[in-house]
Amino acid sequence: MSGAGYLSTANSDPTAADVTRRLLQAMPAATFELEGFTRLAQIRMTRRIPTAAVEAKYRPQLLINPDFIQTYCQRDEHLFLLVMHELLHVLLAHTSMYTMLTKAHNIAFDAIINARLSRHFKEPIYRGFFERLNSADQFPHLLLRPPEGWPDNPIYPTDVGPLGTERILKQLYPLPSVKRQRLPFYSEILDLIKQDQRDRGQNADGEPTLLGDHESDGYDEVDETFAEAVERMAEDWPMQTGKSGPAGNGTKGTREWQVDPQKSSYQARRVFANVLRRSVGPERGVLRKRERAPLSDLIGNGVLPNARDRLMPARRHLGVNGVLWTQINTYKARINHESVRAHVYLDVSASMREVLPYLVHLLIPYVKQQRASVFQFSTKVEPLSLQQLRQGNIQSTGGTAIQCVFRHLLNDAPRVKRAVLVTDGQVGRAAANYKQQLAAKGIKIHAVLPAEARNDRFLKEFAATITVLPPVVDA
Repeated sequence: MSGAGYLSTANSDPTAADVTRRLLQAMPAATFELEGFTRLAQIRMTRRIPTAAVEAKYRPQLLINPDFIQTYCQRDEHLFLLVMHELLHVLLAHTSMYTMLTKAHNIAFDAIINARLSRHFKEPIYRGFFERLNSADQFPHLLLRPPEGWPDNPIYPTDVGPLGTERILKQLYPLPSVKRQRLPFYSEILDLIKQDQRDRGQNADGEPTLLGDHESDGYDEVDETFAEAVERMAEDWPMQTGKSGPAGNGTKGTREWQVDPQKSSYQARRVFANVLRRSVGPERGVLRKRERAPLSDLIGNGVLPNARDRLMPARRHLGVNGVLWTQINTYKARINHESVRAHVYLDVSASMREVLPYLVHLLIPYVKQQRASVFQFSTKVEPLSLQQLRQGNIQSTGGTAIQCVFRHLLNDAPRVKRAVLVTDGQVGRAAANYKQQLAAKGIKIHAVLPAEARNDRFLKEFAATITVLPPVVDA
């Protein structure tokens, strides 16, 4: 077999070497660098899992059921999709997002991942993999695959699932005429599944086919080297079609793109305001005028004795008799006050694309009132003005590197002692030397994560506080 193609038929089970060879053969048709993954992770064939799984606790392993790939991964490209599905579970740290995972959570995770892969790999050679696994006329099965006829002529079922199923499907797999469509949030899919369970009971249409080993906790304590390798691979993942995001990646310079600011929920705005109040600090050397502030001073004369009249002892000593005393009065005057603002860093990397429209809206009032200075960061830091926020103009490289925020705090904003970091937590590991420098200068970072996309694994290493916002979208 030359190049990517079909699995040759054989009586024996495929070996780990066969899988590695097939993955490498599929690479020219894909955009991920899987060679690094195959060097880091040991591939092992086993029937103790139904499909595939990544064990990344100690020595990273890719576990694959040989019967599954013989049946569903005849094409090398379909095997590639299976492996990429598992890597995205690791990259998105799904098991750290909720304290208790249910079947509904796992369906929501797989629905988002399958849609991401399908929307990026639309070529005919990739089609058919997800479609074979689940039916298009059952719920929640239809959430895990493209509709019939997608992407050119999709047919969205109108009589399957609870109210709202068609809308979610169109967000997962948009019409060809829709150029920008965000993926639904996990919470939206969860609400849909819970509504179906209330209407028809648990597992009314049987169990859908999920990819991966959703019963184990293999993603919880991920090997650091392996996790960092997956994150580096993800930097080359292009921003897909959505309400936010450029067609680019994290390695080819800064690109301008646009989000459409969407009204965030009242609960999220309230919690965020509390974080800002704890994080304001003086802008040293910067003064602003506040009109008619009340002041108290010795002004005018009166007959009432006043011990604070410092001239009275002198007059008595000189033998000057009088009945008038200097009086204390309150008056208003314009005085200068030191300006105070919160220093906010907004993550504009690829993984934030779904929640950015709501977070941009969240920040606009504070910048307008000069209560916050906002900087955007991906792998570099850039200022984000009020006009840019209102228009949704973002500059991003697509990747994420928290080191650029540390360098900005230490070198370009040396007077700032408290900063707010708004992110989903996919920021990479903090270098030890930066953490030491921040601690030496007394700089504290308060992390804020949206409920729809959060992972505090890296933030725990350096954040003074971690606040998870309520859902940014109104229910």
